[in-house]
Amino acid sequence: MKTLDPHSPAPFYEQLKELLRSRIAKGEFKPETALPDERSLAAELGLSRMTVRRAFVELSREGLLKRVRGRGTFVRGSFAPRPRRRAREALGIVASFDRFALGNEMFYHRLISGIQQASEKAGLLLACRRIEEPHEALVSALRRDKALKGLLIVGVTDPVFLNLLAALPQPSVLVDSCPPPGDPVFNEVNHDGRPAVRAAVEELIRLGHTDIGILISTGTSCFTAQRLEAWEAAHRAHGLEPDPARVHRIIPCGSSAYATVRKLIQEGRAPTAFFCGAGDELALGAMAAAHDEGWRVPRDLSVVGMGDVVAFSSPWLSTVRMPIEQLGATGVQVLLDRFKAPTAPLTRIMLPCEWIARASCACPRASTPPSHA
Repeated sequence: MKTLDPHSPAPFYEQLKELLRSRIAKGEFKPETALPDERSLAAELGLSRMTVRRAFVELSREGLLKRVRGRGTFVRGSFAPRPRRRAREALGIVASFDRFALGNEMFYHRLISGIQQASEKAGLLLACRRIEEPHEALVSALRRDKALKGLLIVGVTDPVFLNLLAALPQPSVLVDSCPPPGDPVFNEVNHDGRPAVRAAVEELIRLGHTDIGILISTGTSCFTAQRLEAWEAAHRAHGLEPDPARVHRIIPCGSSAYATVRKLIQEGRAPTAFFCGAGDELALGAMAAAHDEGWRVPRDLSVVGMGDVVAFSSPWLSTVRMPIEQLGATGVQVLLDRFKAPTAPLTRIMLPCEWIARASCACPRASTPPSHA
């Protein structure tokens, strides 16, 4: 029997149903004859028995098959073939991760959840397409995939790759991605964190902090530039000149933040507060470093995160909340609108972020606490 396509956006049970319909229509399975049993068919196709059973049950409900207890599953003798259903269309998610690697990235897990809920509501399937080299091969495969009705390009900042994607025939939208320089060529759904980041840093200044560090990514994305710009603007709004030495560009992960902050504390060069502009994970790393050096947050060090993806922390993390699920759902809606009006002007939506004051910020200490080092 023909094998199923693991790269198709259609679930295996749907593919199996179409395969069985085709074989029955061709007369390979005659009326009143038995189909292979679930165990044999599952072994032949490399499927689970539950997948085969679901296909049998649904085809039985549709009137094509009948299941006889103790005997098996048979083709109905009086069945008149129905018109073949058109394959369901899918939205493609183009990203540097796949559906099996989302558990380690809570931000993108939530963003994909927003996409999934909106696409299900619209009756569309989802197909994840992982970004791999060579990019030209991926773009060629996307071009050939007739099931993809539209593309959501998630978390991409490489302008060369984006220009390749811009030539595809499917409507597309950038979601949490940086548009390439030049005239707009994509629909865009992004967040604007500048007002909320500035509010967070200004709150630290109002608490009395004049020595505020920023932990941001080593990259040069539009989001990194946004947050650095807001950090600088907050200082200047209060008559303070931002110190370039307080800009710490690091690999955006908790362990890198931990190592950076711990070293600064040990060397006596730590500021009184940090804004962690590349995610809440950096804030957790900074808080852990302070704890391991005998410092307490917020008594000895105030910390602000970015994202609001941390469920628990001690103390509860002050952060800039990003509209994560809304980014995904809005990206789907932009595509749905584009399907209805293909020649309409490009859409650009910037969703606001929100400053959330919690327990990880306080007035600075009068003197710097000692390090355990």
